[in-house]
Amino acid sequence: MPVDITVYSDYLCPWCCVLAVRLRQVKKEYVDSVRIMWKSRPLMVGDIPGRQISAHSVESRARAALEEVGLFNRWDESQPYPSSSMPAQIASKCALLQGEAAFERFHEAAFRAFFRDCRDISDRKVLMDLAIEAGLDMEKFLADFESDERRQEVLADVEEVRSQYEGWGVPLTVVGGRMPIEGAAPTDVYRRAVAVCLASETD
Repeated sequence: MPVDITVYSDYLCPWCCVLAVRLRQVKKEYVDSVRIMWKSRPLMVGDIPGRQISAHSVESRARAALEEVGLFNRWDESQPYPSSSMPAQIASKCALLQGEAAFERFHEAAFRAFFRDCRDISDRKVLMDLAIEAGLDMEKFLADFESDERRQEVLADVEEVRSQYEGWGVPLTVVGGRMPIEGAAPTDVYRRAVAVCLASETD
């Protein structure tokens, strides 16, 4: 049985972007011995039109850029800043309905669009463009995006992490259902956690 790695994250969180790169490396090394499941933990459930980037967000982005080179650019303040986390979270649920490979393409595209390309990933048109770039079936994607079911799935993830891991930060990675790891830890931390879980299965 593969080791389940459950990640509660948000597309507006720079450390979630860093974590995505590190877990991609873990998956590359362990292949079918791990299964990564990304769940929603939106930083902003509501909508704040006209929102501007905060000093805290500028600092977090700059610190994350020191951890993983080439992932981040300074936010272009002439561009609209995302007003909510929900549209990108809902879109990612729609992508997952088209398979894990489709999800991964959209997942990477969303992080890249926000942190490298300074695009407003709360904007519907931007999300549609990302879905096209990810090669998704657009008729299905649009129908799923309009459905309230995807929003309810996001809110179910929020309730799940709240009930099980109240007080933990974003991102939160749970390895093997029993090892919660807060933030974006060094890649070797995830490797060791997976190794412990795999070893326990053979004991």
